[in-house]
Amino acid sequence: MSAVPDTATPPAVAPRRLLVVNGNTTADLTASLAGQARAFLGEAAQVHAVTVGFGPAYIASRAEAAISAHAVLETVERQFAQAAQPFHACVLACFGEPGIGAVRERVDVPVVGMAEASIMSAMQRGDRYAIVTVGQRWPAMLREQIRQLGVEARCAGILALPGHALDYASRTPQSAQRVSQALDAAVEQGADVVIVAGAALAGYLPGLPRQPQVPIIDSYRAALAQALALASLERK
Repeated sequence: MSAVPDTATPPAVAPRRLLVVNGNTTADLTASLAGQARAFLGEAAQVHAVTVGFGPAYIASRAEAAISAHAVLETVERQFAQAAQPFHACVLACFGEPGIGAVRERVDVPVVGMAEASIMSAMQRGDRYAIVTVGQRWPAMLREQIRQLGVEARCAGILALPGHALDYASRTPQSAQRVSQALDAAVEQGADVVIVAGAALAGYLPGLPRQPQVPIIDSYRAALAQALALASLERK
């Protein structure tokens, strides 16, 4: 007797619930990040995006990052305590990843930061990566972060765009041109993968006038993709 193939429909996979925390206090930026996450992840995830209750409008220094770390931890703990359904992963939507170690200590789900996720993704796409971000204090801050991750040898450079990050969030033609020029400069420094870093630059790639012929990684999308992947790996 021949075996009868099993044609039963596999059970539908429930979407993963992701908590996205904007470590800056700019609510308009949170709304933009939430919309981008839902468009990118589609039906694979339910996205709950929140803004921290205190701290800088946009982190631009070590002092502001320290304040934001406290706000991020407080926000995450409150959201997890009040959630009607459990979250499966948490994304810290700030490239500086304020408070990520403390958050990982307090919650029992994957906690993903934009810097770590995008750098690890970049090293899977090429040999030497560069970072394009906004703010003159960020290169030194990011070098410290990269040393802690142990991936400094593969960093071709960190390029800081002038001005305030929130000025770039509106994605004007002028700011898009500056980002595009910085990507070209990163390639000239020897990068074969470039990370567009920070919440204010999330979603920039489709609107750029041109892109170099190397992989370009949106740090926010990298964090979202990794959070979903980790949550799926830990599915029970």
